[in-house]
Amino acid sequence: MSSPNFFPGISRPLCCWAFSFWGVLSSAADAAVAEPATSMQWGEHSGDADFWTRERKALALNLGIVGGVTLYGFTVWDWGDASFGWKSEGWFGQDTIHGGADKLGHAYTGAVSTAIAASLYRRWGYGEEQAARLGAFSGLLLTTVVELGDGFSPDHRSSWEDQVANMVGVGFEYLRQRHPEWRERVHFRWEYFPSPAVRHGKHHDITTDYSGSRFLLAFPLRAWGGQNSALKWFELQVGYGTRGFDRRDREFFDERKRHPYIGVGIHIPLVLDALGASRGTQRAFEYIQIPGTALPLPP
Repeated sequence: MSSPNFFPGISRPLCCWAFSFWGVLSSAADAAVAEPATSMQWGEHSGDADFWTRERKALALNLGIVGGVTLYGFTVWDWGDASFGWKSEGWFGQDTIHGGADKLGHAYTGAVSTAIAASLYRRWGYGEEQAARLGAFSGLLLTTVVELGDGFSPDHRSSWEDQVANMVGVGFEYLRQRHPEWRERVHFRWEYFPSPAVRHGKHHDITTDYSGSRFLLAFPLRAWGGQNSALKWFELQVGYGTRGFDRRDREFFDERKRHPYIGVGIHIPLVLDALGASRGTQRAFEYIQIPGTALPLPP
């Protein structure tokens, strides 16, 4: 029933839709910004730009989240095929389904959703504080609608641990968006390199391929007093990953392993800045960790 998607933690195609949906809205926002000049030249569509105020764009975004996710859930994820139900999945225990990596995936989903939405709100003319608050609302709305809808699916069910993780991710990113100095000081990232199961064709969804994933917090030293020394090129990391928990991984791993670690890495956004990359590209690597650019301990 499921197909590959681009957000960890939610093991259905929601986030393909979410990225596409927000991408379309982002393009529409850019077009709307340019619309007044065109309308003034032609004179016949001057009401369009006036109609699409920032408040109406915000309303359309959030109605689109609820409507789009609900429609997709009922048509693809079997929502409505069972009465509502909750289940407890546990946290980071050895006896849990994914050793807790899925909970970090949920938190990451909440964080990235909030960041994308806040970016849109800023484009639409909201100030930093309003954009952060509205971004958190949209990120929480997205993840909550999915979690509640899963309660009506016989194959998934709602998990209160998943919802707590969603809220933690949204809250974390809200604080980063609200306080720019902390946006520079700490990044929440996903690192991925295909697991043996994926490389051998046993597993096809990279975002639930937890044996190939790690989630981490990175602390760039240039934001912690190292901006005037060679330390600015490095960052400290604290991360977590699991190996061998999925049934498709068992022929490649002798046992289930949980892997908390600390590490030292190259600060890729600064490298990209030195190479002349755009600010948007640099920002993307606040959320993505390139494999091989850090030394984790233990390895």
